[in-house]
Amino acid sequence: MILKISTIILTVLFSFLQGDATDFYAEKQAKKMVMIVLKNKNIKLLNKVEINGDSGKNEHIVIYRFIRTENNKMYYVAFTQAKGRYDLFDYLVVTDTNFTVEKVSVLKYRSEHGGEIASKKWLSQFENYSTGDLRYGKEVSALSGATISANSITADIPKVLEILKKSSN
Repeated sequence: MILKISTIILTVLFSFLQGDATDFYAEKQAKKMVMIVLKNKNIKLLNKVEINGDSGKNEHIVIYRFIRTENNKMYYVAFTQAKGRYDLFDYLVVTDTNFTVEKVSVLKYRSEHGGEIASKKWLSQFENYSTGDLRYGKEVSALSGATISANSITADIPKVLEILKKSSN
């Protein structure tokens, strides 16, 4: 009896601590973040996009489709994570329906070092990217003090776009 109770408690505790991709930027939180990043309150969540098969990413990824109500412009927004030196950080990628990046924003940076990648000016380098080479130090400017995180997000964005394309067709 004690073994059963212990097993149940450990299972519940483990699932709570582990988290789930469905908890990762749930609809209400996602909508709030998109309104902040796009600086527009006229955003409506249309649906969550199901990811087809194995995404190829070890980190969480959740994709939503939004519409800007004043002009009916649609967006795909991928909430995901990339690896910094020691910790994962959360970021989002906003694309149009042609999968061209409109915005990239770091939402939560957990490490003590490398937070410079959250700079809007540095992240603006990814705007209008849709395909092709994207190499840190070449197409994307190097960033002093955040080499690992900057390299990580630079390598991750093309993967996110591929997942978006596969899942949205």
